[in-house]
Amino acid sequence: MSSPPTTRPMFPRSAFLLLQDEPPIAPMGHGALASLIRNRPAAALANPLSFGGRDEEEGAAETVEDEAHRRDERRMSAILNSSHMRSMRLIGNSNPRYRWEKYWKTPEELAAMKKDIREYYERVNYLVQQYLYIDRLLDSSLPHDLLNEYNNMPASAFRGVEIPATITENSPTTSQEPARKVKRTPKDIYRSTETTPLLQSNGGAAVDDDDDLENGGRAKPEIPWLEDDLVDSDAPIVTLAIYINFAANVILLAGKIAVIISVPSVSVLASLVDAVLDFISTVIVWVTTVLIRQQDQYRYPIGRRRLEPLGVLVFSVIMITSFVQVALEAIQRLLSPDRHIIELGNAAIGIMFGTIVIKGLCWLWCRMVKNSSVQALAADASTDVIFNAGSIAFPIVGYWARVWWLDALGGLLLSGVVIYNWSQTSYEHIRHLSGFSATADQRNILLYLTMRFAKTIKQIQGLQAYHAGDKLNVEVDIVLDASTPLKDSHDLSESLQYVLESVPIVDRAFVHVDYATYNLPTHMQQQGSS
Repeated sequence: MSSPPTTRPMFPRSAFLLLQDEPPIAPMGHGALASLIRNRPAAALANPLSFGGRDEEEGAAETVEDEAHRRDERRMSAILNSSHMRSMRLIGNSNPRYRWEKYWKTPEELAAMKKDIREYYERVNYLVQQYLYIDRLLDSSLPHDLLNEYNNMPASAFRGVEIPATITENSPTTSQEPARKVKRTPKDIYRSTETTPLLQSNGGAAVDDDDDLENGGRAKPEIPWLEDDLVDSDAPIVTLAIYINFAANVILLAGKIAVIISVPSVSVLASLVDAVLDFISTVIVWVTTVLIRQQDQYRYPIGRRRLEPLGVLVFSVIMITSFVQVALEAIQRLLSPDRHIIELGNAAIGIMFGTIVIKGLCWLWCRMVKNSSVQALAADASTDVIFNAGSIAFPIVGYWARVWWLDALGGLLLSGVVIYNWSQTSYEHIRHLSGFSATADQRNILLYLTMRFAKTIKQIQGLQAYHAGDKLNVEVDIVLDASTPLKDSHDLSESLQYVLESVPIVDRAFVHVDYATYNLPTHMQQQGSS
């Protein structure tokens, strides 16, 4: 019995799906189509119509080249945006400066000149010192250090900012050093560090032997208040100097009161009034110094530095009023029919000579303390020496010459000198507190600093400098390129602001950034007056 014939299936076995096999289009990306898509080159995905092998090879090569190009761009971006290169990109190399030293005149050269010519070159020497200080300021690391302070930005500064597609390849460091606080005082700028070169170059310019300065006449860069402020106001030596002057004034005041009780001399009366006002001036200096040190950022956001000129102004008014009374007393003594000659006893003469000696010693000691307040006390002590010498000379000479009016005339002359000097002082402080403009030399110095600060500054629209007390407020309008990022323009302008405030004659600086060369009025009063 033959077996029945076996019939072949019409379709091959592989055409059917078994239960253990995965379907060609399977969920979760496990099918054959998903495998085909994964194995398909990136160029074919970008261009679905190209299926040839040659196109796939070219696409793969282009992909490698594009990836390498993007990698190079990321590396270049990381280099250009590093802390050092960013400050160099914004500020640039130090602009070439003038050789101010060749305009400096030595003391020997000044002594050989006539008076008018000598005054002119003394002013030139003063300006040379100013510009040398600005060059030293800009050639230091201070501008770059200020820009580098902005590199370590907190994460909260970038909230709401779109994350860029290009990410730097630099691996983040686990521990970063905290940003170093940059000191901006002239004393810190001039202080030598371990990185300061032993031999200072002249900006790369060729140095001629004929133009070299002699050591005795070399210009030392300094500007007002730089030398006087070498000792901080809160130093113990400053407090000791104020206390010593206070004690000396109390002792001398008691001695002059004893003299004026025994001898009714107008010259001695003028000296007594001066001693009383010296006592008051010391109290005013001490009180203003204490108040300035007490910072209150809510009631006095910018500090109380204007208390010092206000105190001087109040004291000058008291001084002028008091010596007007002394002058009136002298005039009354001259017009009176009394011809009595004033005679000073030995005790009175001893007290007055002791006053001169004590004030002379205070002047010799205070002049060695390099602080502005102590230097003011030293100047006051030197004036007291001359004033007391005159107040004792007039009655003594009048007694020996038997001239009755010489004492009253001496008191009148001394009062006139005091009234004239303090009237000038009060007028100067009134102008400064009223916002008087800076001098042309001061504006030129600040303009020179702004011009040399950075090469990215295209133009300077304007510069205003005016007094806000003893020091200046400065407003500068600069023009940057319109494509400058906000971060760069902010960091550059604020660094310029800090450098301007590093100049000791500047109290506060304000830098306004613009992208256009024209400048509309920026304040309501300017708009109303235009």
